[in-house]
Amino acid sequence: GEQAVNTELFKDKTEMAAKSTSLKHGMSKKQTLEALGVPEDRFERMSLQDIQLSLYGNSVVQGSPEQLEQFRRRIQNYDGYALPYREIKSSSSLGFGKMKVEKTGHYLKLVLIFERDRLVRSALEGTHHVNQAEDRYMWDSLISKGIGSAF
Repeated sequence: GEQAVNTELFKDKTEMAAKSTSLKHGMSKKQTLEALGVPEDRFERMSLQDIQLSLYGNSVVQGSPEQLEQFRRRIQNYDGYALPYREIKSSSSLGFGKMKVEKTGHYLKLVLIFERDRLVRSALEGTHHVNQAEDRYMWDSLISKGIGSAF
């Protein structure tokens, strides 16, 4: 099987990475989206917690009540957008009583964070090389499908 999300927007992940590195700090939102060639409605809005995690690497803030209020007011000036970019290919082989599933590809997310319509951070986050192998026992799958069908 295959899983593809937003793969039609770029030729490949190399093109996506090249376009993301061409973005400059201080660009307007309009300039940023034009440089990427992606309409705004393809992006997902990020929550304040996701923005904080992306900017600071931590979702927990400590400090005095005054410092926390000041931080809260500052983080509310940010707008964050994320563009998932995923291409995973799965192949499987059947053995006695089990199935081996191998997944290859990439799972990336382009993150854009703006403060008052100016780009403050752009990053390509995620896993560039997915290479997973998993054994699935057929009895587990058959039982769960059988129980699901019965109810």
